[in-house]
Amino acid sequence: MRTHIHAAPLLACIALLTIPMVGCQGRGASRGAVTPSYISLYRTGDYDGALRAAKAFPTSHHGSERLIAGMSLAALDKPEEAKVWLQPLTNSSDRHVRGRAKASMGLILAKEDAHRDAARLLGEASNDLAGPQRGWAAHYGAEEFSLAGDNMRSERLRAISTLRGPAEAGSVLTGNFTVQLGSFSSRSRAQSRVRDTANAASRAGLDSPRVEMTMSGNKPYYAVRVGRFGTSAAAQAASTQFPGDTAVIRFN
Repeated sequence: MRTHIHAAPLLACIALLTIPMVGCQGRGASRGAVTPSYISLYRTGDYDGALRAAKAFPTSHHGSERLIAGMSLAALDKPEEAKVWLQPLTNSSDRHVRGRAKASMGLILAKEDAHRDAARLLGEASNDLAGPQRGWAAHYGAEEFSLAGDNMRSERLRAISTLRGPAEAGSVLTGNFTVQLGSFSSRSRAQSRVRDTANAASRAGLDSPRVEMTMSGNKPYYAVRVGRFGTSAAAQAASTQFPGDTAVIRFN
């Protein structure tokens, strides 16, 4: 019996993989990666919010905002609209974008039982991706090749999957509220705020503060935020643990 792929959690796994890609736009960028708001929203499962944020961002050379827009549409069960965003990215010169776009398209086609086309895209994605993500794409590519009756290619990808291990979907942050510790026009100032508040976050039992890129008037701003909370009151209580000005932000 056919076991249908549940696209939303698998696409969430791909979304997490876009984080290192964004911010690799210059030398030394990895020292302080910035997570755009559309990625953070996608990670929390706010696909409507992620779609709106991705559409609001200017077109970038790496195309991560288009990738998230397409994946958000897929998670919202709008596959035809998702394909419009994702298909052009399957020919991207950036292998990270290309691999993720192909994997996303492959999952969409798998849900449509287009096994051979899904298998081809997932197999090609495994060539573009690396590490556990390569194994993840190979794992589902092998399943689709098997359903398409191509056992030779299925076994080839299954061997890659066995060696690498299919990636598990990453943990998804929950809660509609977060504590904002400041918003800056300078990325370096935002990173300084992260360093200044890291110990307070640790004492409060929270993850390290993160930098999220937002847009206002077509200008980028770097918001320093920490935690995800189910209620405004919980976020407000946590905000008292941090020095300086803070604010409670709701995502939807």
